[in-house]
Amino acid sequence: TEHANPAHRPTQSQYQRYIALLRLFRAHDWDNARLHDASPFKVVDPGFNAILLRSCAELARLATALGQEEIARRSRAQMEKGLAAIESLWSVRHGRYLCLDRTTGQAIESLSVGGLLPAFAPIPRPRATAIAARIAELGRQVDYLVPSHDPADKRFDKLRYWRGPAWPIVNYMLADGMRRAHAGDIAERLRADTIRLMQKSGFAEYYNPLDGAPCGGERFTWSAAMAMEFLRYPDVHQ
Repeated sequence: TEHANPAHRPTQSQYQRYIALLRLFRAHDWDNARLHDASPFKVVDPGFNAILLRSCAELARLATALGQEEIARRSRAQMEKGLAAIESLWSVRHGRYLCLDRTTGQAIESLSVGGLLPAFAPIPRPRATAIAARIAELGRQVDYLVPSHDPADKRFDKLRYWRGPAWPIVNYMLADGMRRAHAGDIAERLRADTIRLMQKSGFAEYYNPLDGAPCGGERFTWSAAMAMEFLRYPDVHQ
């Protein structure tokens, strides 16, 4: 909070929870095999799983091109297993994926952008189409896509870290997914909104989705990198 407005960052109570988790992870030598059960934070997030699944798909493609068929086979198997598992997180009611509480086995009714990010992975076309419709609806609620939390939810905060602001890297992943799902209009809106945000407020860490005001850090290279990517591929309908 010395480098950004505290109103843009997690609350003090949230930071205390993060520190408690950090200490626990350190005490277990950051061993994921042990932390899976030792951590009190037991949430399955569809967004991070989607990034892993897309990575598996790309690794399989590269391995095949390099003649490494065993690596390709294992990567495809992990991707297929993950795609089958993530399907259990789909919510027909919300038109997106939901996080899972591993303690209760119940879906978490929190409409974060993590539930849209599976579009970045090779999910079934009907799911990607439903996510495209959901993004279109969000686009009617804000001036700049994509809010990191649903504005209709009382927990939405236009400034607070991952509680509402729009992030260029998220827009890029979603635009990529929309392009592959042949939802070109949505991909173009994502591209155009991201460029407008940067023209208005520079390469900020993230942005207020209602008025485009900069939030967090003022000069972020990953925001600039996303501008380069969007400008490099201006026609998302191809």
